[in-house]
Amino acid sequence: MDRREFLAGAALAATGVLTRAAGSPAKPDSADAPRINRKGVKPRNRRPYSGIDWSKVIQINGTTHMHQHADVLDTVKEHNIEFLTLSNYYPSMPAPALKDMTSPKGLPTSDWPVMVDGKRVAGPFDWNKIVSQWEGEIPEADRKAWPPYPFQAPSRHFNPKNLPAGLLEGPNAEHHGFKLKNGRDAARLHLCAPGSAFASGTFDVRNRKRTVSHGYCPGSGEFWGTAIDRMIEKLIVSDGGGVTINHPTWTHIDKALLLELLDWDPRVLGLEVFESGTNSENYWDWVLATGRQCFGFFVPDHGMHNKDFGVCVLLVRERTVEACLRAYRSGNFYGSAHGLGELRFTSIVFDGMTVRATTDKPSRLEVITARGVRKTVEGTSVEWTCPKDNNDREGPAVEIFARIRATALDGCGERLFTQASMLV
Repeated sequence: MDRREFLAGAALAATGVLTRAAGSPAKPDSADAPRINRKGVKPRNRRPYSGIDWSKVIQINGTTHMHQHADVLDTVKEHNIEFLTLSNYYPSMPAPALKDMTSPKGLPTSDWPVMVDGKRVAGPFDWNKIVSQWEGEIPEADRKAWPPYPFQAPSRHFNPKNLPAGLLEGPNAEHHGFKLKNGRDAARLHLCAPGSAFASGTFDVRNRKRTVSHGYCPGSGEFWGTAIDRMIEKLIVSDGGGVTINHPTWTHIDKALLLELLDWDPRVLGLEVFESGTNSENYWDWVLATGRQCFGFFVPDHGMHNKDFGVCVLLVRERTVEACLRAYRSGNFYGSAHGLGELRFTSIVFDGMTVRATTDKPSRLEVITARGVRKTVEGTSVEWTCPKDNNDREGPAVEIFARIRATALDGCGERLFTQASMLV
């Protein structure tokens, strides 16, 4: 599903088409909102890369926001994605392992709760049975539109023999359709949940099968804080993975809401800085300048064929799903615009006042703080020490954070982005 389809579906809810439910398939779920224990949860790591032995570290390409297109296997191979966490929506359900992968839409049944007429209803949902109640309302063109009705179990996409050896996979989905505290729609707010088995919403893009007209919410349908807690509740590794705030430039996210999301729980890890070629460093630096740690994520989203693809290079000690999810939680990764191995960081070190980085070939290295670009060098290494306090004109309380951006000098166009080290 592309963004035009998403906006068409979102418009249905905005215009009040969620009217009634015909034949709710199950009793309302009696479970209250999850009770998340936030005591003892570590804050977002203000000094990423601490303790990394760069002589032994393994660098693994991953991405927290990539959709299941027909040629996803070719994309995985081209960009050497070694830790795959696909992020589908409609429905927002973690994809099965690539060897078992089928179409993400048109499931004959689903077994997670869905909001029906504003109430959370437990599954399973037999969509053939449900839609049969009003099938006479569906024009023939919409009956035939994907997924065709009646729904059938989809077939596998790939021959398992063609999968890359050693591919790691974890759960994830892109969730949407949230409510604000005042009950209004949270507009275009999208969240991914790498490492979470949480599922939400339905398959019915553009209300073609009229499920939205009959009260079935195509997205979360809950207050975003409750939805985040549900994502956290379903994390498969307690100290790994979390929640990301997607494409802030495309959503034009309200900055007050952005801070509320980050302040909700430390497991809301950060925002997408680089998404399918769209650069949101302005949002990132604005948040960091408030003194909040905010990890930056680098993703392709639907831009599977863009050269500016977006990859998170995870720094781990072992090739396991758990290690990769813990790298996301701790901020032990850096961003790559291409993910093709054209340029690599070979060290990133921060001691509280001085930040240092080296690359495997010449690049333009820029140190960026809340005051902008503070140092630029060309070569394979850069070092910058925060000035001491000087009448509020210099010092940690003015610079606030330091991060490094590296641009390859050989013309390939690759750019790398470290996480921020917080100076205060």
